Amino acid sequence: MNYLGNGFFRSSLGFNNQEFNYLRTDIYEQDGVYYLKVEVPGIEKENISVDYENGYLTISVTQENTYEETSEYIRKERIMSEKERTFYVGDIKEDSIKASCTNGILTITLNKNDEKKETRKQIVIE
Repeated sequence: MNYLGNGFFRSSLGFNNQEFNYLRTDIYEQDGVYYLKVEVPGIEKENISVDYENGYLTISVTQENTYEETSEYIRKERIMSEKERTFYVGDIKEDSIKASCTNGILTITLNKNDEKKETRKQIVIE
């Protein structure tokens, strides 16, 4: 079953143009492992948080730019920003989630859960 078209790894933010202007993410599957490659240029790993809870993976980034108070700036565009993106990843092996950050790319690996859960349930009408 192809989950990508059915909401698996669907961003909770919807699909609009603004969404792709930050934390742009490529997702692919290979040999039972999902890979997320997230652009985080110029962000130190200490300012990145990856959390998993109830089937949702949340990536948070905080960037704070400091300025020298002695300089007179003509224009300041680099301000503090916080970015967050959440994906529904479903049933994965929680203890196998790994993340690394190299050259501005955050790579997250998620092993698929091989155990099949019953997803269909008959509801009794009272």
